[in-house]
Amino acid sequence: MSSFASELRRQLAARVSEPGPGRRAELAGLLDAAGTVDETGATIRTTSSPVARSVVRLWRSEFGLEPRLTPSSPGSFGRQRYAVKVEGNRAVQAVEELRVERARAARGGAAGISYLRGAFQGAGSLTGPGYRRGHHLEFVHESEEFVRRVASLSPVPLRVSRRRGRYVAYTKSAEGVTTILARMDLSDAVLEYEARAIVGEARANANRVTNFDAANASRTAVAAALQGEALENLDPGSLPPALREMLELRLENPDASLAELARLGGVSKSAANHRLRRLVEIAGSGGRAPSS
Repeated sequence: MSSFASELRRQLAARVSEPGPGRRAELAGLLDAAGTVDETGATIRTTSSPVARSVVRLWRSEFGLEPRLTPSSPGSFGRQRYAVKVEGNRAVQAVEELRVERARAARGGAAGISYLRGAFQGAGSLTGPGYRRGHHLEFVHESEEFVRRVASLSPVPLRVSRRRGRYVAYTKSAEGVTTILARMDLSDAVLEYEARAIVGEARANANRVTNFDAANASRTAVAAALQGEALENLDPGSLPPALREMLELRLENPDASLAELARLGGVSKSAANHRLRRLVEIAGSGGRAPSS
């Protein structure tokens, strides 16, 4: 799982501390995605400590249970795993109530989106923006029923396939990725994803040209020059003041994040993202902004 996906899990987990409906549907999604149920109760396992803590809060707030949070055996790649277990008659009853919540969520609406948030925390992943193989968001699980349920709740079509003994619902569309993130109320993540994806696309285009002209150039040197190559031919004098300022900020701070550029320019992240996208569009259309 990429660090970008880990950050999304953290953001989703942090929402549990905020008041609002949908918590039970979210817990139902988490239990279906990453949980096991037996005659004594339920256990949810995760490699994300924020998700583990949010599961504890959900069991407490929604059912008055006192879960036991313990480290468990390391998962793939040696990552620490956490187990959150609830036991007893009340826990068994809570599991039954979550089955009812799952059925309600399956009808869609706000409960369906809450279920999808829980499902992503337990079984979802997303490649970071700018990944060389393109956009890819997926839900992976051994249960075909669960994966098809997630696909039915998605705000965009997801393809379902079987891979290495498990089922996968996925999208490789940039629009699909950002739509799902937006519906899960991850608006800041959408802005960050789009901004970093723009830079990644410019980087890929510049890399193709660089490789054609100098196939033996140092990869490090190429990476450092990519963004400048994408925008350095723009004529600042032909740009409106706002775009001219953003161009200068980006060229002077090639490694700055969207948030850092917004801070340096004294604008919102949304405005910085819009101006970056406009600059790339202008660069791709010949390097001059259309006359107003």
